[in-house]
Amino acid sequence: MSLVWSLIISLALTEAIELPLLFALGFRGKELIIAALANVVTNPPLVFTYSVLTAFTHLPAWSVILPLELAAVLAEALIYKKATARRLPLLDSLIANAVSYSIGLVITTFIL
Repeated sequence: MSLVWSLIISLALTEAIELPLLFALGFRGKELIIAALANVVTNPPLVFTYSVLTAFTHLPAWSVILPLELAAVLAEALIYKKATARRLPLLDSLIANAVSYSIGLVITTFIL
């Protein structure tokens, strides 16, 4: 799969999984827009960096994805904290990212 295709698919799946989940967690209106934009800010750089590091180094995939996912969780939590009135932005971000990563892993392992 090409890098561009990976970027598109990853962002689309992330939005499709996280936005309904965040809605279920109480995100509404502007908060959902902010969450979608936070994903646009964090997901493509994460996918690009992961693709480059796993293609050109001998690092195990987990040692690349773990710090990248943690950085995304923290960045999105900071965005939620600064731009919304969410009481637990870190928990919101952690739940959304853990669920979307897990579902994405299942999809890429068994479908793509």
